[in-house]
This record gives sequence, structure tokens and C-alpha cells, in this order.
Amino acid sequence: MMKETEIETLFQLDAKIGGNSKRREILYSFIEPLNSLYLEKTEIYRAQIQSCRNLSKYIRSNEDTQIIDKEISQLQITLSLQTP
Repeated sequence: MMKETEIETLFQLDAKIGGNSKRREILYSFIEPLNSLYLEKTEIYRAQIQSCRNLSKYIRSNEDTQIIDKEISQLQITLSLQTP
């Protein structure tokens, strides 16, 4: 499992929970314009994890907390498979 200090990104993403009552998911958007045309997958995954952690500070419902925790777990697994 990754430590908080291991996640450093060159850009920031904003995470929001959206969807309807049947299907809720986390939506991402870039906060600032990118200086680079190419982004590594691992950098995107790290930014997604960090933005989910930031979002979790403001969540009050247990359902949304579970959605965020599941997303973070899936991203960490994906990142570990991408990292040598």
C-alpha cells in the first residue's frame, strides 16, 4: 500500500461524485491547463488517488465514502500493476 508521501503529481485533478441514485461514480477534471502533451498513466493514477483523498475530507454520507474507498483501492491496484 502506498504512503501519503509517495504520491506526488505534476498536475492536479478535481474529483466530484456524480450520477443518479442507481449509479454514482467519481468524475475527474483537470484543475489547471497542462504544460505537457504527454502524461504517463502512473501520474494520472496518482493524481486520481490524491484527488479522491481530498474529496473524502468533505464527504458526509456513508454511501459516498464507500464509493471513494472503492475507487482508491481500484486505483492503487491498477497503479501497482503499472509500476515495475
